Amino acid sequence: MSVAAEMRRGWCPSVARPMPTGDGLLVRLSLPADSLPPALLHAIASCARRFGNGLVDLTRRGNLQLRGLSEVTMPGLIEALSSFEGVASPHEAESLRDVMMSPLSGLDPKAICDVRPIVRALREKLAGEASLRALPAKFCFTVDDGGDFGLDQIAADIRFKARRESSDIFFMVALGGCEGEARGIGGCAPSSVPEIAVALARTFLNLRGASKDAPRRMAELLKRTEIETLSRSVGLLSLSSHRSDIVEGAASPGLREPGPPITMIYRREEDPASIGIAVPFGQLTADQLDDIANQTEAFGGEVRLTPWRTIFVANRSAIKAVNTDYRLENSGLITREPDPRLNIAACPGKPACARSTVLTRENARMLGSVAQGLRLSSPGGVIGLHVSGCAKGCARSAVTKATLVGRDGRYDLVIDGVAHDPPVREGLTLEEAKIALEQIVEAMWAERGEP
Repeated sequence: MSVAAEMRRGWCPSVARPMPTGDGLLVRLSLPADSLPPALLHAIASCARRFGNGLVDLTRRGNLQLRGLSEVTMPGLIEALSSFEGVASPHEAESLRDVMMSPLSGLDPKAICDVRPIVRALREKLAGEASLRALPAKFCFTVDDGGDFGLDQIAADIRFKARRESSDIFFMVALGGCEGEARGIGGCAPSSVPEIAVALARTFLNLRGASKDAPRRMAELLKRTEIETLSRSVGLLSLSSHRSDIVEGAASPGLREPGPPITMIYRREEDPASIGIAVPFGQLTADQLDDIANQTEAFGGEVRLTPWRTIFVANRSAIKAVNTDYRLENSGLITREPDPRLNIAACPGKPACARSTVLTRENARMLGSVAQGLRLSSPGGVIGLHVSGCAKGCARSAVTKATLVGRDGRYDLVIDGVAHDPPVREGLTLEEAKIALEQIVEAMWAERGEP
């Protein structure tokens, strides 16, 4: 099987269609797009213990997944989820499409507008279009409020980003990839976002065709189709309606990759405040989820999930946010910088993933110091090292300075690439890989003329 074909194996797991993995069945929950109340977090933690292995994944698209389920425990999970307000049933989940929004919308003082009502309307519109169930599983929409915690580095098929010109608010519309790659096709009014999104999704399905090699993402379709063909299919504002430098294109390529937002955000003591808490390698225990829920509940707040494997806890005042941060400091989550785990991306690995032959996350923790060195010696991003259980590279799709790819219990080393790129070294033990990475860091520092 070719690498390309191998990369396409699998699907997005759901309650209706769980995915078999090395540690049992994997299920992604369909949760509200905006915020999660503490009671729902407690309920999810309880389900992780009762029906799974007690582990909960926070994915790169800001979703939660339960691990270690089985055919025996799935009926109990489905019954339990049916009583949770805001969690889509298996039938409803099949009609929902992947919509990501700025995680602090409505709370970020730098945001141009609150996109939560727009996202709710968009999700409802998409769910009501039966034809759109034919969209590929990973097809993604983003709605960015233009604030400090935007989605520029998230690869999406259809992008909406809030802009302001004088007193007018409109949304830039762009297609395919992250902000630096996506191609702008015009602008639309906030109220038109759901209608434009559906029209573009329909056009994608019409143009991709039904052949075996039909494009699965908008960026692939744009390699075969003129951009004007898609832009003519929807009623966008003409380029003359706004300054062409705002509407014609997306941001310039080479955007710096942001770090996970581990930060305290507040203005005055009596104002709402938020803290960012990083989840090491994107995996929580049920106890940690309960800890977050307990502290959020104690100080009167709500939780926002992010695509950076970070959780925002929004509290009612800055003082309460400080208290929450202090209480969670010893829970095994990351509440302070620097932390070497922030510089590494690592998939679940063996035994959680049946494809992996290496203990990715255990090994990643042993490589923390060298990962920091890779990040510091190659400015431009936070992740210096990607440890992948196989060439599929589920934990990270972006180019990384160094990627260790598991194969037959050892590692192949890729430099300045992704997991399925050709390696420069093969068959390394963990110790040999660490030495090789340390040599790369030393060479990079020497090249920059620094000790």
